[in-house]
Amino acid sequence: MTPPPLVTLRGARDDDAERLLEWRNDADAVRFSVSGQSVTGEDHARWFATRRQDPRVHLWIAEVDGTPVGQVRVDDENDGVGVVSVGVAPAHRGRGIGSAVLRAMVATVTADTTVRVLRALVHPDNAQSIRAFEKAGFRVTMAKEGAFSVLDRDVGKDRDQRTISRRPG
Repeated sequence: MTPPPLVTLRGARDDDAERLLEWRNDADAVRFSVSGQSVTGEDHARWFATRRQDPRVHLWIAEVDGTPVGQVRVDDENDGVGVVSVGVAPAHRGRGIGSAVLRAMVATVTADTTVRVLRALVHPDNAQSIRAFEKAGFRVTMAKEGAFSVLDRDVGKDRDQRTISRRPG
């Protein structure tokens, strides 16, 4: 089995707006989204500007060898929970990129935020997304939010373990 490509994350920039809109309005992305609707360019521009200015929102572009292949966002809910949204560009799906993006995000969140639990809402018919989250250490909970499955990953333990392992012996 071929290992997934090395994914790096960078902060979203203004010039990513059009790409994110295209990915957001892909038929599969719409079908599995919470709203089930595509978005207009005007609505997306407003959403993007708001998210980029909000310090509680962490929005990254995932790249492989400098090529954008997806996005991941964490909305810090101020209660230690970060709500995760991820999307892989249609041309790059089916190669393990989703789980690689999520693992990179987990490492970044663990190092750079106060989020202790990552939570994702995934459409139950989106088996590929559920599998990607599970490969990145998320677990399906018994909870449901609307029709969506809830997956959680405790990153507080990861952060605590890093702190313990760095202490001098």
